[in-house]
Amino acid sequence: MQRILLPSFCLGALVVGLLTRADAGSQALQLGDSQVEIYPYGVLEQTRRADLVVPMQAQLYNSGQGTARLVDLEVQTPEGEVLSHVGLDNLPLHGDGGFVREIYLDMERADPDFSHRHSNRLFIPLDKRTPLGPEAEAEVMRRVMENVAELKRTGAPQLHNAPFNMDLSALFGPNAQVGDVIPFDLVVHWNNGSGQLQQTRLSRTLTLIAPFLPPPPGHWSLQRGTGSWVVGDLHVHNCRDEAIGGCDSCAAESTNITGSFTNAQLKTQYQALAYDFFSSTTHSYCINSDTEFQAVVTESQTLTDPSFVMLASTEISGSEQGPQLGSDSADLLCSLGFGSHDVHHMGGHHITSRKPGGQDGFLDFCDNPMMTQEANAGMVNAEGGFAVANHPASSYWGFNSVARMHGQERDKIWGVEVWNGSEGANNFQSFHRNWWVDRLTEGLILFPYSGSDTHDSAYNFGAMHTYVTGALDDVSLTAALRNGNSYLSNGPFLEATLSDGGGRSLSMGGKVLVPFSRIPPNFPVFVDVSYNVDTTGSTITVYRGEVGVGETILLQQSGLVGAGTLQVADTLPTNSCWYRAEVHNNAYSQSAVTTPVFVRMF
Repeated sequence: MQRILLPSFCLGALVVGLLTRADAGSQALQLGDSQVEIYPYGVLEQTRRADLVVPMQAQLYNSGQGTARLVDLEVQTPEGEVLSHVGLDNLPLHGDGGFVREIYLDMERADPDFSHRHSNRLFIPLDKRTPLGPEAEAEVMRRVMENVAELKRTGAPQLHNAPFNMDLSALFGPNAQVGDVIPFDLVVHWNNGSGQLQQTRLSRTLTLIAPFLPPPPGHWSLQRGTGSWVVGDLHVHNCRDEAIGGCDSCAAESTNITGSFTNAQLKTQYQALAYDFFSSTTHSYCINSDTEFQAVVTESQTLTDPSFVMLASTEISGSEQGPQLGSDSADLLCSLGFGSHDVHHMGGHHITSRKPGGQDGFLDFCDNPMMTQEANAGMVNAEGGFAVANHPASSYWGFNSVARMHGQERDKIWGVEVWNGSEGANNFQSFHRNWWVDRLTEGLILFPYSGSDTHDSAYNFGAMHTYVTGALDDVSLTAALRNGNSYLSNGPFLEATLSDGGGRSLSMGGKVLVPFSRIPPNFPVFVDVSYNVDTTGSTITVYRGEVGVGETILLQQSGLVGAGTLQVADTLPTNSCWYRAEVHNNAYSQSAVTTPVFVRMF
């Protein structure tokens, strides 16, 4: 993984650039011809249901130099049938000569960990992006932050986020089938400076994707009268995390200008993807009062019902302290704002009170108040929630202060975000997995978690799957996520349990503490893996890990299709250990990872 460490002369140039504020943004706002463009940042690309009316939005942008007046936005079939219509009341949209387009281009030139642009890219495909050297990266970062600040100062008169509703039943029709790819057009009508009616059209598609695969026939979870497997997203940003046009806006979010959604709108989007919950993780620096966080708590209570849960949560900025495992380029951003901290991000899930961390002003995301990971994790757990180290191995906002990191063994950080959807929705990220395994090897007990990290609409990725006992609500869901009978998956079912052949077994997330003296020599154990995978061919790998040693592959079986079970025999090691499983199809486009079973020796 590449880490961009900028030399001091780059830092100086960047600080000077931000303080002097180039005039390019203000000079771009001039009169002349107008041209309206459509940016589909809030348009869903996939759904698992075809029976809902789903809120979406398109960003309308005038890249010309005159003033356009927006008449309406329509969603049409390729044959011209109108599926949705939104009147725009001749809203003026002022041209900027390509100013915003250049911001978006710079976001796609920059490290995608900086810009949240691993996907939803409009100009430069990720595989065509040329990595920048330190000086060029610093210059791009400078331009983005400076120009977004200029955009905020002027009130962004060249942009309008136009919401619309998509009736999925009208789009897909009554005979929808998995795999259907339905085209549609976004059409905006607008008047130019001469009063002539113009239109801009953008073609998109929406795909009906397969349901998540269920457990294999006869699985224990299918035999119980109560309880169910539920699916969700533990890292979701909403309209509070926007630099402009938010609800409230947050100037510290200097790369988020696409327009976002309320939690109520996100709920419907997640339901369209057949999710059962999400965790609302607005950045701590965008919530700067107890009243603001209590609004999130109220939303959680309002949006939660017997079929869906929204957890009131926060992505907490915390201070990196003690010896560091490397560094990351967010440290530079902190110094630009004259913050006194290097910072990591932690998910604080299902909490009842605000957790401070930074402020919402421009470049204030690393400013005081800022607390340590120990303090933040302790407060989250004390409220009945659970703390997660987010995107730990990323090149921005990584989790580097590992020397002071503690896990469940000390009631601190509960787990690690092993799959961050913004870094590749269908790409399992081995670098986060390896970071997590390194911490397990050091003796920490940490569960794997996942989150999309979306700042736009909901989308499919390697979501959390957890078994909830009894009815679904915020309490039962949180208990399930804390207990760890969970796996991460963007499609397959996967479960691993540990047994000793004598009727004793541990489910995923189970922990047993045993004296080493009571373990007979060559004590046999068995790992049972239940799976359900696609028909392209998949490989299951079963791991044994040992504290102080690392992981060993016990079994790797390829060519699996459909549902089944397999068993692996092992001899319990003399060290504290864990057992877990992974599955990947041949293209690595379908993956799943189990929570380990932990055996602790003393």
